[in-house]
Amino acid sequence: MSKIARSSLIVTVFTLLGLGLSFLSHVIIAAHFGAGKDMDVFLAATTLPFFITNILSGSLNFTFIPVFAEYREKEPSEIWKVVSSFINLNTLAALAVCVIGLVLARPIMNTIAPGFSEDKLARSAELLRWLLPVIIFTAINELLASVYYSNQRFVIPSLNKVISPVLTMAYVLAFHANLSTKSIVLAMLTSSIVQASLLILGFARSGEFRYSFVLDYKHPGVIKIVKLMTPLVLGMLIYKATPMVDAFFLSSLPSGSLSHIGYAGKLIGAILPIIVSGISVSIFPAMSRYAAAHNLDALKGVLSKGVRMLFFLSVPIVVLLGIYGRPVIQLIFERRAFTPADTTAVYYAFVIYLLSLSAAAAGAPVAQAYYSIQETKLISFLSVVLMLLYTMFCFLLIKPLGYLAIPAAYALYYNCAILTTTLVLRKKLGGNWPPMSSFFLKSSAAALAAACLIYPLTRLTGGGAPVSAVFCATGFILYFIISKTVLSLEEADSIWTLFKDHLLSRFALWTR
Repeated sequence: MSKIARSSLIVTVFTLLGLGLSFLSHVIIAAHFGAGKDMDVFLAATTLPFFITNILSGSLNFTFIPVFAEYREKEPSEIWKVVSSFINLNTLAALAVCVIGLVLARPIMNTIAPGFSEDKLARSAELLRWLLPVIIFTAINELLASVYYSNQRFVIPSLNKVISPVLTMAYVLAFHANLSTKSIVLAMLTSSIVQASLLILGFARSGEFRYSFVLDYKHPGVIKIVKLMTPLVLGMLIYKATPMVDAFFLSSLPSGSLSHIGYAGKLIGAILPIIVSGISVSIFPAMSRYAAAHNLDALKGVLSKGVRMLFFLSVPIVVLLGIYGRPVIQLIFERRAFTPADTTAVYYAFVIYLLSLSAAAAGAPVAQAYYSIQETKLISFLSVVLMLLYTMFCFLLIKPLGYLAIPAAYALYYNCAILTTTLVLRKKLGGNWPPMSSFFLKSSAAALAAACLIYPLTRLTGGGAPVSAVFCATGFILYFIISKTVLSLEEADSIWTLFKDHLLSRFALWTR
Protein backbone atom coordinates (compact mmCIF):
# COMPACT_ATOMS: atom_id res chain seq x y z
CA MET A 1 0.00 0.00 0.00
CA SER A 2 3.03 2.35 0.28
CA LYS A 3 3.14 2.78 -3.54
CA ILE A 4 -0.59 3.55 -3.53
CA ALA A 5 -0.05 6.07 -0.73
CA ARG A 6 2.73 7.82 -2.67
CA SER A 7 0.63 7.88 -5.83
CA SER A 8 -2.31 9.23 -3.87
CA LEU A 9 -0.10 11.97 -2.44
CA ILE A 10 1.11 13.06 -5.91
CA VAL A 11 -2.41 13.27 -7.31
CA THR A 12 -3.73 14.97 -4.18
CA VAL A 13 -0.99 17.63 -4.27
CA PHE A 14 -1.83 18.50 -7.87
CA THR A 15 -5.53 18.43 -7.03
CA LEU A 16 -5.00 20.83 -4.12
CA LEU A 17 -2.94 23.16 -6.29
CA GLY A 18 -5.58 22.95 -9.01
CA LEU A 19 -8.29 23.67 -6.47
CA GLY A 20 -6.57 26.83 -5.33
CA LEU A 21 -6.14 28.01 -8.89
CA SER A 22 -9.72 27.01 -9.75
CA PHE A 23 -11.04 29.03 -6.84
CA LEU A 24 -9.06 31.99 -8.07
CA SER A 25 -10.44 31.51 -11.58
CA HIS A 26 -13.99 31.31 -10.16
CA VAL A 27 -13.34 34.56 -8.29
CA ILE A 28 -12.33 36.25 -11.54
CA ILE A 29 -15.26 34.76 -13.50
CA ALA A 30 -17.78 35.76 -10.82
CA ALA A 31 -16.41 39.29 -10.62
CA HIS A 32 -16.68 39.84 -14.37
CA PHE A 33 -19.85 37.94 -15.24
CA GLY A 34 -21.83 37.59 -11.97
CA ALA A 35 -24.83 35.26 -11.93
CA GLY A 36 -26.98 36.68 -14.69
CA LYS A 37 -27.78 36.25 -18.36
CA ASP A 38 -24.22 35.82 -19.67
CA MET A 39 -23.42 33.03 -17.22
CA ASP A 40 -26.76 31.32 -17.85
CA VAL A 41 -25.95 31.26 -21.58
CA PHE A 42 -22.42 29.95 -20.98
CA LEU A 43 -23.50 27.21 -18.58
CA ALA A 44 -26.24 26.05 -20.93
CA ALA A 45 -23.75 25.91 -23.83
CA THR A 46 -21.33 23.77 -21.80
CA THR A 47 -24.02 21.24 -20.88
CA LEU A 48 -23.66 18.96 -23.92
CA PRO A 49 -19.83 19.07 -24.23
CA PHE A 50 -19.47 18.40 -20.49
CA PHE A 51 -22.02 15.61 -20.78
CA ILE A 52 -20.04 13.93 -23.56
CA THR A 53 -16.63 14.48 -21.93
CA ASN A 54 -17.97 13.05 -18.65
CA ILE A 55 -19.06 9.96 -20.54
CA LEU A 56 -15.62 9.70 -22.12
CA SER A 57 -13.89 10.16 -18.76
CA GLY A 58 -16.09 7.57 -17.10
CA SER A 59 -16.14 4.95 -19.81
CA LEU A 60 -12.66 5.10 -21.34
CA ASN A 61 -10.70 4.88 -18.08
CA PHE A 62 -12.84 2.24 -16.46
CA THR A 63 -12.97 -0.11 -19.46
CA PHE A 64 -9.54 0.54 -20.93
CA ILE A 65 -7.39 0.15 -17.80
CA PRO A 66 -8.62 -3.37 -16.85
CA VAL A 67 -8.05 -4.64 -20.41
CA PHE A 68 -4.67 -2.86 -20.55
CA ALA A 69 -3.69 -4.60 -17.28
CA GLU A 70 -4.87 -7.95 -18.64
CA TYR A 71 -2.85 -7.64 -21.86
CA ARG A 72 0.25 -6.48 -20.04
CA GLU A 73 -0.02 -9.60 -17.89
CA LYS A 74 -0.82 -12.14 -20.62
CA GLU A 75 0.04 -10.73 -24.09
CA PRO A 76 2.49 -7.81 -23.74
CA SER A 77 3.51 -8.04 -27.41
CA GLU A 78 0.00 -7.02 -28.53
CA ILE A 79 -0.60 -4.21 -26.07
CA TRP A 80 0.47 -1.24 -28.22
CA LYS A 81 -1.47 -2.48 -31.22
CA VAL A 82 -4.59 -2.49 -29.03
CA VAL A 83 -3.80 0.94 -27.57
CA SER A 84 -3.13 2.56 -30.97
CA SER A 85 -6.18 1.02 -32.63
CA PHE A 86 -8.46 2.08 -29.81
CA ILE A 87 -7.11 5.65 -29.72
CA ASN A 88 -7.62 5.99 -33.47
CA LEU A 89 -11.11 4.51 -33.33
CA ASN A 90 -12.18 6.89 -30.55
CA THR A 91 -10.66 9.91 -32.28
CA LEU A 92 -12.70 9.19 -35.42
CA ALA A 93 -15.87 8.71 -33.37
CA ALA A 94 -15.29 11.98 -31.48
CA LEU A 95 -14.67 13.78 -34.78
CA ALA A 96 -18.01 12.51 -36.12
CA VAL A 97 -19.83 13.72 -32.98
CA CYS A 98 -18.16 17.12 -33.32
CA VAL A 99 -19.24 17.54 -36.96
CA ILE A 100 -22.86 16.56 -36.18
CA GLY A 101 -22.90 19.00 -33.27
CA LEU A 102 -21.61 21.85 -35.41
CA VAL A 103 -24.45 21.35 -37.89
CA LEU A 104 -27.22 20.89 -35.31
CA ALA A 105 -26.07 23.36 -32.63
CA ARG A 106 -29.24 25.51 -32.62
CA PRO A 107 -31.80 22.66 -32.34
CA ILE A 108 -29.59 21.01 -29.72
CA MET A 109 -29.70 24.13 -27.54
CA ASN A 110 -33.45 24.45 -28.08
CA THR A 111 -33.81 20.92 -26.66
CA ILE A 112 -31.45 21.48 -23.73
CA ALA A 113 -32.83 24.87 -22.63
CA PRO A 114 -36.42 25.15 -23.95
CA GLY A 115 -37.17 28.02 -21.58
CA PHE A 116 -34.53 30.32 -23.10
CA SER A 117 -35.42 33.35 -25.20
CA GLU A 118 -34.41 33.47 -28.89
CA ASP A 119 -31.43 35.70 -28.11
CA LYS A 120 -30.11 33.37 -25.38
CA LEU A 121 -30.59 30.35 -27.64
CA ALA A 122 -28.61 31.97 -30.47
CA ARG A 123 -25.75 32.97 -28.18
CA SER A 124 -25.57 29.57 -26.48
CA ALA A 125 -25.54 27.80 -29.89
CA GLU A 126 -22.56 29.93 -30.96
CA LEU A 127 -20.62 29.03 -27.81
CA LEU A 128 -21.50 25.36 -28.28
CA ARG A 129 -19.88 25.33 -31.72
CA TRP A 130 -16.62 26.62 -30.22
CA LEU A 131 -16.74 24.01 -27.43
CA LEU A 132 -17.34 20.91 -29.52
CA PRO A 133 -13.68 20.35 -30.58
CA VAL A 134 -12.88 19.88 -26.87
CA ILE A 135 -14.55 16.47 -27.19
CA ILE A 136 -11.91 15.25 -29.67
CA PHE A 137 -8.98 16.25 -27.47
CA THR A 138 -10.68 14.87 -24.36
CA ALA A 139 -10.96 11.44 -26.01
CA ILE A 140 -7.22 11.49 -26.75
CA ASN A 141 -6.32 12.85 -23.30
CA GLU A 142 -8.34 10.27 -21.36
CA LEU A 143 -6.84 7.31 -23.20
CA LEU A 144 -3.28 8.58 -22.93
CA ALA A 145 -3.79 9.39 -19.25
CA SER A 146 -5.07 5.83 -18.71
CA VAL A 147 -1.80 4.47 -20.08
CA TYR A 148 0.13 6.77 -17.73
CA TYR A 149 -1.96 5.62 -14.74
CA SER A 150 -1.49 1.96 -15.63
CA ASN A 151 2.27 2.54 -15.56
CA GLN A 152 2.05 4.30 -12.18
CA ARG A 153 2.92 7.69 -13.69
CA PHE A 154 0.66 10.42 -12.34
CA VAL A 155 2.44 13.76 -12.73
CA ILE A 156 1.83 14.63 -16.41
CA PRO A 157 -1.86 13.58 -16.44
CA SER A 158 -2.40 15.65 -13.29
CA LEU A 159 -1.00 18.82 -14.88
CA ASN A 160 -4.35 19.64 -16.45
CA LYS A 161 -5.67 20.48 -12.99
CA VAL A 162 -3.24 23.41 -13.11
CA ILE A 163 -3.25 24.25 -16.83
CA SER A 164 -7.01 24.71 -17.18
CA PRO A 165 -7.57 27.30 -14.41
CA VAL A 166 -4.38 29.22 -15.30
CA LEU A 167 -5.49 29.60 -18.93
CA THR A 168 -9.03 30.47 -17.84
CA MET A 169 -7.78 33.33 -15.68
CA ALA A 170 -5.47 34.59 -18.42
CA TYR A 171 -8.16 34.51 -21.13
CA VAL A 172 -10.88 36.11 -18.98
CA LEU A 173 -8.61 38.92 -17.81
CA ALA A 174 -7.35 39.57 -21.35
CA PHE A 175 -10.51 39.13 -23.42
CA HIS A 176 -13.64 39.46 -21.21
CA ALA A 177 -14.43 42.99 -22.42
CA ASN A 178 -14.54 41.99 -26.10
CA LEU A 179 -15.52 38.31 -25.97
CA SER A 180 -17.63 38.04 -22.78
CA THR A 181 -17.99 34.38 -21.72
CA LYS A 182 -16.50 33.20 -25.04
CA SER A 183 -13.16 33.94 -23.35
CA ILE A 184 -13.82 31.01 -20.96
CA VAL A 185 -14.76 28.78 -23.88
CA LEU A 186 -11.52 29.55 -25.74
CA ALA A 187 -9.53 28.86 -22.57
CA MET A 188 -11.16 25.43 -22.27
CA LEU A 189 -10.34 24.60 -25.88
CA THR A 190 -6.74 25.76 -25.53
CA SER A 191 -6.16 23.81 -22.29
CA SER A 192 -7.40 20.56 -23.86
CA ILE A 193 -4.96 21.03 -26.78
CA VAL A 194 -2.05 21.85 -24.43
CA GLN A 195 -2.75 18.81 -22.24
CA ALA A 196 -2.85 16.49 -25.27
CA SER A 197 0.48 17.91 -26.42
CA LEU A 198 2.10 17.35 -23.02
CA LEU A 199 0.88 13.76 -22.80
CA ILE A 200 2.18 12.97 -26.28
CA LEU A 201 5.54 14.65 -25.61
CA GLY A 202 5.88 12.76 -22.32
CA PHE A 203 5.56 9.45 -24.12
CA ALA A 204 7.82 10.54 -26.96
CA ARG A 205 10.60 11.45 -24.54
CA SER A 206 10.36 8.24 -22.53
CA GLY A 207 10.12 5.94 -25.56
CA GLU A 208 7.51 3.78 -23.82
CA PHE A 209 4.60 4.60 -26.08
CA ARG A 210 4.85 2.85 -29.45
CA TYR A 211 1.91 4.50 -31.18
CA SER A 212 1.01 3.74 -34.80
CA PHE A 213 -1.76 4.73 -37.21
CA VAL A 214 -3.12 1.20 -37.24
CA LEU A 215 -6.91 0.77 -37.02
CA ASP A 216 -7.40 -2.92 -36.30
CA TYR A 217 -10.96 -2.66 -35.01
CA LYS A 218 -11.32 -6.46 -35.30
CA HIS A 219 -8.49 -7.12 -32.84
CA PRO A 220 -9.79 -9.18 -29.85
CA GLY A 221 -8.49 -6.57 -27.42
CA VAL A 222 -10.28 -3.72 -29.18
CA ILE A 223 -13.46 -5.79 -29.44
CA LYS A 224 -13.27 -6.61 -25.73
CA ILE A 225 -12.92 -2.94 -24.76
CA VAL A 226 -15.80 -1.99 -27.06
CA LYS A 227 -18.00 -4.74 -25.62
CA LEU A 228 -17.24 -3.55 -22.10
CA MET A 229 -17.65 0.07 -23.07
CA THR A 230 -20.90 -0.16 -25.05
CA PRO A 231 -23.31 -0.95 -22.19
CA LEU A 232 -21.47 1.57 -20.03
CA VAL A 233 -21.84 4.34 -22.62
CA LEU A 234 -25.48 3.46 -23.26
CA GLY A 235 -26.12 3.63 -19.53
CA MET A 236 -24.17 6.87 -19.17
CA LEU A 237 -26.29 8.51 -21.84
CA ILE A 238 -29.00 8.37 -19.19
CA TYR A 239 -27.32 8.40 -15.79
CA LYS A 240 -24.70 11.04 -16.65
CA ALA A 241 -27.45 13.32 -17.91
CA THR A 242 -27.90 15.21 -14.64
CA PRO A 243 -26.61 18.51 -16.15
CA MET A 244 -29.02 18.07 -19.08
CA VAL A 245 -31.90 17.50 -16.69
CA ASP A 246 -30.81 20.48 -14.57
CA ALA A 247 -30.64 22.83 -17.57
CA PHE A 248 -34.03 21.63 -18.84
CA PHE A 249 -35.79 22.47 -15.56
CA LEU A 250 -33.78 25.60 -14.67
CA SER A 251 -34.09 27.29 -18.08
CA SER A 252 -37.74 28.12 -17.31
CA LEU A 253 -36.98 29.64 -13.88
CA PRO A 254 -36.01 33.30 -13.30
CA SER A 255 -32.72 34.53 -14.77
CA GLY A 256 -29.76 33.58 -12.58
CA SER A 257 -31.18 30.25 -11.40
CA LEU A 258 -28.89 28.28 -13.71
CA SER A 259 -25.92 30.40 -12.59
CA HIS A 260 -26.61 29.96 -8.87
CA ILE A 261 -26.74 26.20 -9.28
CA GLY A 262 -23.66 26.38 -11.50
CA TYR A 263 -21.58 28.22 -8.90
CA ALA A 264 -22.70 25.91 -6.07
CA GLY A 265 -21.98 22.92 -8.28
CA LYS A 266 -18.50 24.24 -9.07
CA LEU A 267 -17.73 24.41 -5.35
CA ILE A 268 -18.81 20.82 -4.80
CA GLY A 269 -17.06 19.84 -8.02
CA ALA A 270 -13.86 21.43 -6.74
CA ILE A 271 -14.04 19.82 -3.28
CA LEU A 272 -14.88 16.29 -4.41
CA PRO A 273 -11.69 15.71 -6.46
CA ILE A 274 -9.55 16.76 -3.49
CA ILE A 275 -11.07 13.95 -1.47
CA VAL A 276 -11.43 11.38 -4.22
CA SER A 277 -8.73 11.84 -6.88
CA GLY A 278 -5.60 10.75 -5.06
CA ILE A 279 -7.16 7.60 -3.63
CA SER A 280 -9.45 6.51 -6.46
CA VAL A 281 -6.87 7.04 -9.22
CA SER A 282 -4.25 4.99 -7.37
CA ILE A 283 -6.45 2.12 -6.10
CA PHE A 284 -8.27 1.44 -9.37
CA PRO A 285 -5.24 -0.09 -11.13
CA ALA A 286 -4.64 -2.18 -7.98
CA MET A 287 -8.25 -3.41 -7.93
CA SER A 288 -8.00 -4.19 -11.66
CA ARG A 289 -4.85 -6.27 -11.11
CA TYR A 290 -6.47 -8.21 -8.26
CA ALA A 291 -9.57 -8.78 -10.35
CA ALA A 292 -7.45 -10.04 -13.27
CA ALA A 293 -5.72 -12.46 -10.87
CA HIS A 294 -9.11 -13.49 -9.38
CA ASN A 295 -7.93 -12.41 -5.92
CA LEU A 296 -11.28 -11.09 -4.68
CA ASP A 297 -10.24 -10.96 -1.02
CA ALA A 298 -7.41 -8.58 -1.84
CA LEU A 299 -9.75 -6.52 -4.04
CA LYS A 300 -12.28 -6.22 -1.21
CA GLY A 301 -9.51 -5.23 1.19
CA VAL A 302 -8.33 -2.38 -1.07
CA LEU A 303 -11.91 -1.29 -1.73
CA SER A 304 -12.83 -1.24 1.97
CA LYS A 305 -9.78 0.83 2.87
CA GLY A 306 -10.56 3.26 0.07
CA VAL A 307 -14.19 3.69 1.13
CA ARG A 308 -13.23 4.21 4.77
CA MET A 309 -10.58 6.79 3.96
CA LEU A 310 -12.85 8.74 1.61
CA PHE A 311 -15.66 8.83 4.15
CA PHE A 312 -13.20 9.84 6.85
CA LEU A 313 -11.95 12.77 4.77
CA SER A 314 -15.39 13.94 3.61
CA VAL A 315 -17.41 14.00 6.84
CA PRO A 316 -15.69 17.02 8.49
CA ILE A 317 -16.04 18.98 5.23
CA VAL A 318 -19.79 18.37 5.21
CA VAL A 319 -20.22 19.45 8.82
CA LEU A 320 -17.82 22.39 8.99
CA LEU A 321 -18.54 23.98 5.60
CA GLY A 322 -22.26 23.45 6.12
CA ILE A 323 -22.08 25.55 9.28
CA TYR A 324 -19.35 28.07 8.43
CA GLY A 325 -19.42 28.10 4.63
CA ARG A 326 -21.38 31.27 3.85
CA PRO A 327 -18.54 33.74 4.55
CA VAL A 328 -16.22 31.54 2.51
CA ILE A 329 -18.59 31.75 -0.48
CA GLN A 330 -18.81 35.50 0.09
CA LEU A 331 -15.02 35.75 0.05
CA ILE A 332 -14.71 33.72 -3.15
CA PHE A 333 -17.47 35.22 -5.26
CA GLU A 334 -18.95 38.43 -3.89
CA ARG A 335 -17.49 41.40 -5.74
CA ARG A 336 -18.45 43.64 -8.66
CA ALA A 337 -21.10 41.77 -10.71
CA PHE A 338 -21.71 39.14 -8.01
CA THR A 339 -24.14 40.56 -5.39
CA PRO A 340 -24.91 39.65 -1.74
CA ALA A 341 -28.22 38.16 -2.94
CA ASP A 342 -26.24 35.88 -5.24
CA THR A 343 -24.06 34.81 -2.30
CA THR A 344 -27.11 33.81 -0.26
CA ALA A 345 -28.66 31.91 -3.16
CA VAL A 346 -25.43 30.01 -3.85
CA TYR A 347 -24.92 29.20 -0.15
CA TYR A 348 -28.38 27.65 0.22
CA ALA A 349 -27.74 25.42 -2.80
CA PHE A 350 -24.23 24.59 -1.59
CA VAL A 351 -25.41 23.44 1.86
CA ILE A 352 -27.90 21.03 0.27
CA TYR A 353 -25.26 19.78 -2.17
CA LEU A 354 -22.99 19.00 0.80
CA LEU A 355 -25.46 16.32 1.90
CA SER A 356 -24.36 14.30 -1.13
CA LEU A 357 -20.60 14.71 -0.60
CA SER A 358 -19.83 11.70 1.60
CA ALA A 359 -21.97 9.40 -0.50
CA ALA A 360 -20.38 10.66 -3.73
CA ALA A 361 -16.84 10.30 -2.31
CA ALA A 362 -17.34 6.80 -0.88
CA GLY A 363 -19.25 5.76 -3.99
CA ALA A 364 -16.31 6.42 -6.34
CA PRO A 365 -14.27 3.30 -5.44
CA VAL A 366 -17.47 1.23 -5.23
CA ALA A 367 -18.23 2.11 -8.86
CA GLN A 368 -14.60 1.40 -9.79
CA ALA A 369 -14.91 -2.07 -8.25
CA TYR A 370 -17.67 -2.88 -10.75
CA TYR A 371 -15.41 -1.78 -13.60
CA SER A 372 -12.43 -3.73 -12.27
CA ILE A 373 -14.44 -6.97 -12.30
CA GLN A 374 -15.79 -5.91 -15.74
CA GLU A 375 -19.43 -5.79 -14.60
CA THR A 376 -20.21 -2.80 -16.78
CA LYS A 377 -23.70 -4.01 -17.70
CA LEU A 378 -24.73 -4.33 -14.06
CA ILE A 379 -23.43 -0.92 -12.95
CA SER A 380 -24.96 0.67 -16.05
CA PHE A 381 -28.36 -0.85 -15.29
CA LEU A 382 -28.25 0.30 -11.67
CA SER A 383 -27.14 3.77 -12.69
CA VAL A 384 -29.92 4.13 -15.27
CA VAL A 385 -32.54 3.23 -12.66
CA LEU A 386 -31.05 5.74 -10.22
CA MET A 387 -30.93 8.47 -12.88
CA LEU A 388 -34.62 7.98 -13.61
CA LEU A 389 -35.15 8.36 -9.88
CA TYR A 390 -33.18 11.64 -9.96
CA THR A 391 -35.35 12.99 -12.78
CA MET A 392 -38.45 12.08 -10.80
CA PHE A 393 -37.09 13.91 -7.74
CA CYS A 394 -36.45 17.03 -9.87
CA PHE A 395 -39.93 16.90 -11.35
CA LEU A 396 -41.59 16.55 -7.94
CA LEU A 397 -39.48 19.18 -6.16
CA ILE A 398 -39.07 21.92 -8.80
CA LYS A 399 -42.39 23.59 -8.07
CA PRO A 400 -42.20 23.71 -4.23
CA LEU A 401 -38.44 24.35 -3.99
CA GLY A 402 -37.59 26.26 -7.18
CA TYR A 403 -33.88 26.17 -8.04
CA LEU A 404 -33.12 24.34 -4.75
CA ALA A 405 -34.91 21.30 -6.16
CA ILE A 406 -31.74 20.48 -8.11
CA PRO A 407 -29.33 20.10 -5.14
CA ALA A 408 -32.09 18.40 -3.10
CA ALA A 409 -32.64 15.82 -5.84
CA TYR A 410 -28.86 15.45 -6.17
CA ALA A 411 -28.44 14.66 -2.47
CA LEU A 412 -31.27 12.11 -2.53
CA TYR A 413 -29.85 10.56 -5.69
CA TYR A 414 -26.32 10.02 -4.37
CA ASN A 415 -27.41 8.62 -1.02
CA CYS A 416 -29.74 6.17 -2.76
CA ALA A 417 -26.92 5.29 -5.18
CA ILE A 418 -24.33 4.41 -2.53
CA LEU A 419 -26.78 2.19 -0.66
CA THR A 420 -27.96 0.36 -3.77
CA THR A 421 -24.60 -0.17 -5.48
CA THR A 422 -22.88 -1.27 -2.26
CA LEU A 423 -25.54 -3.85 -1.37
CA VAL A 424 -25.48 -5.34 -4.88
CA LEU A 425 -21.66 -5.42 -4.97
CA ARG A 426 -21.44 -7.16 -1.60
CA LYS A 427 -23.79 -9.84 -2.87
CA LYS A 428 -21.87 -10.12 -6.16
CA LEU A 429 -18.45 -10.59 -4.57
CA GLY A 430 -19.71 -12.58 -1.60
CA GLY A 431 -17.52 -13.68 1.30
CA ASN A 432 -16.73 -11.73 4.43
CA TRP A 433 -16.40 -7.94 4.40
CA PRO A 434 -14.70 -5.73 6.99
CA PRO A 435 -17.26 -4.07 9.32
CA MET A 436 -18.14 -0.48 8.39
CA SER A 437 -21.11 0.77 10.41
CA SER A 438 -19.16 1.42 13.61
CA PHE A 439 -16.53 3.36 11.67
CA PHE A 440 -19.15 5.54 9.95
CA LEU A 441 -20.75 6.39 13.28
CA LYS A 442 -17.42 7.21 14.94
CA SER A 443 -16.28 9.45 12.08
CA SER A 444 -19.58 11.33 12.07
CA ALA A 445 -19.46 11.73 15.85
CA ALA A 446 -15.91 13.10 15.67
CA ALA A 447 -16.93 15.69 13.05
CA LEU A 448 -19.94 16.83 15.10
CA ALA A 449 -17.83 16.99 18.27
CA ALA A 450 -15.24 19.16 16.51
CA ALA A 451 -17.96 21.52 15.26
CA CYS A 452 -19.47 21.78 18.75
CA LEU A 453 -16.10 22.54 20.33
CA ILE A 454 -15.45 25.53 18.09
CA TYR A 455 -19.02 26.85 18.20
CA PRO A 456 -18.49 28.96 21.36
CA LEU A 457 -15.69 30.81 19.57
CA THR A 458 -18.05 31.81 16.78
CA ARG A 459 -20.38 33.45 19.29
CA LEU A 460 -17.53 35.54 20.66
CA THR A 461 -15.86 36.61 17.42
CA GLY A 462 -18.75 36.88 14.97
CA GLY A 463 -18.62 36.04 11.25
CA GLY A 464 -16.34 37.08 8.46
CA ALA A 465 -14.50 34.99 5.92
CA PRO A 466 -11.03 35.03 7.57
CA VAL A 467 -12.51 34.05 10.94
CA SER A 468 -14.63 31.31 9.36
CA ALA A 469 -11.57 29.96 7.55
CA VAL A 470 -9.74 29.77 10.88
CA PHE A 471 -12.73 28.01 12.45
CA CYS A 472 -12.83 25.44 9.65
CA ALA A 473 -9.08 24.79 9.90
CA THR A 474 -9.34 24.47 13.69
CA GLY A 475 -12.31 22.14 13.28
CA PHE A 476 -10.33 19.86 10.95
CA ILE A 477 -7.45 19.70 13.42
CA LEU A 478 -9.82 18.89 16.28
CA TYR A 479 -11.54 16.24 14.15
CA PHE A 480 -8.19 14.60 13.46
CA ILE A 481 -7.14 14.74 17.13
CA ILE A 482 -10.44 13.26 18.33
CA SER A 483 -10.30 10.53 15.68
CA LYS A 484 -6.74 9.58 16.54
CA THR A 485 -6.57 9.92 20.32
CA VAL A 486 -10.13 9.34 21.50
CA LEU A 487 -11.61 7.01 18.88
CA SER A 488 -8.33 5.39 17.67
CA LEU A 489 -9.40 5.33 14.04
CA GLU A 490 -6.94 3.61 11.71
CA GLU A 491 -7.40 6.28 9.02
CA ALA A 492 -6.16 9.03 11.34
CA ASP A 493 -3.07 6.94 12.18
CA SER A 494 -2.39 6.34 8.48
CA ILE A 495 -2.57 10.05 7.66
CA TRP A 496 -0.37 10.95 10.61
CA THR A 497 2.24 8.32 9.66
CA LEU A 498 2.33 9.49 6.03
CA PHE A 499 2.57 13.14 7.10
CA LYS A 500 5.26 12.41 9.71
CA ASP A 501 7.37 10.35 7.28
CA HIS A 502 7.15 13.12 4.70
CA LEU A 503 8.24 15.75 7.23
CA LEU A 504 11.13 13.60 8.42
CA SER A 505 12.34 13.00 4.86
CA ARG A 506 12.15 16.74 4.11
CA PHE A 507 14.05 17.52 7.31
CA ALA A 508 16.72 14.94 6.49
CA LEU A 509 17.25 16.50 3.06
CA TRP A 510 17.41 20.00 4.57
CA THR A 511 20.02 19.02 7.19
CA ARG A 512 22.40 17.30 4.74
